[in-house]
Amino acid sequence: MVAAARHDAILRELELRGSLGNTGFARRLGVTSMTLRRDVEDLHRRGLLVRVHGGAVSLAVAQQQAADADGYGPRRPRPVATIGMIVPTTEYYFPEVIRGASRAAAEANCRLVVGATNYSPDEELRQARRMLESGVDGLLITPHGALEADSSLLQVLRDARVPIVLVERDAEDRVQDLFAMVRSDHAYGAELGIRHLVALGHRRIALATRPSATASGLDEGFRRGMVAVGEDGFALRGALSDPPVGERVAAAGLGAFLDECVEKQVTAVMLLGDADSMAFTELVLARGLRIPEDMAVIAYDDEVASLAAVPLTAVAPLKRDLGRSAVRLCVDQLRRVRGDSGTVVRSVLMPELVVRESTIVREFV
Repeated sequence: MVAAARHDAILRELELRGSLGNTGFARRLGVTSMTLRRDVEDLHRRGLLVRVHGGAVSLAVAQQQAADADGYGPRRPRPVATIGMIVPTTEYYFPEVIRGASRAAAEANCRLVVGATNYSPDEELRQARRMLESGVDGLLITPHGALEADSSLLQVLRDARVPIVLVERDAEDRVQDLFAMVRSDHAYGAELGIRHLVALGHRRIALATRPSATASGLDEGFRRGMVAVGEDGFALRGALSDPPVGERVAAAGLGAFLDECVEKQVTAVMLLGDADSMAFTELVLARGLRIPEDMAVIAYDDEVASLAAVPLTAVAPLKRDLGRSAVRLCVDQLRRVRGDSGTVVRSVLMPELVVRESTIVREFV
């Protein structure tokens, strides 16, 4: 290993852990203790670390120790690492994920840098290249869909020399073992909501979603939940379109879906997203139907569902926990001692059901 590479390894170790011992770290690098002592001495003369007996400490640790000794109180050390985070949008769903990630990064004394792609494959590829070339120490990324085995993005991520964590996305079977992953179990969440409706006596139930990476999970959960109904059940699958530019929902599509629900005598509906769920609720009430007596409604998400005309029961993915878990997975990989197991960690978070008036009739005393 050349001197420049050894120096980089020493400084990275100090950034991550604050200190090192000459003998143990020399063994990890595969060099002699004398070589490492010379490297430490060189970096000390250049003002990049502080030499101590038997090893070295980072400048941040040395400053902290000096502050403690002088009685000036704690000082915030420099970030130990910079973690990049690429998300499809910062306007819906992911703001809470980012907040959770930001909190976890602060707790680990890391800097979080966020980029948004607006669901563009070209933009997510550009952002990934830019962040990796800028020298981030780890990367959290949410592709527009499942990570495909023959994609250009996969090749960029495979060539990266830093930890990669997929967030709220899966990968094709052939590449599932390449990267750490943390995601919500949307199939479980949908099944949780459908089973709630079935327990209330509903047998004719509908699911409606716009095209999204989440829809396949909801489809699976919908099928599993309807199994409990048996032959007496009726399942309606509604496909909603994305809204026109500048609008929150596609009102015409929601109206047509409601027409079909009424025609098929559906008594309960789950919709993906608070915006569509709230707009659908308004349409139901405008028809003179009662919620939940004539039609129960569940929102899959829970950002503002409680503020609907009838507060909506919601399946709530744990978005802040998702962001926190992603950062912690990344930091754990950064701290992994060379030679430790490279086991790929895949973490799945279970959404929660929040019951409100849109499925349960409130009794007043």
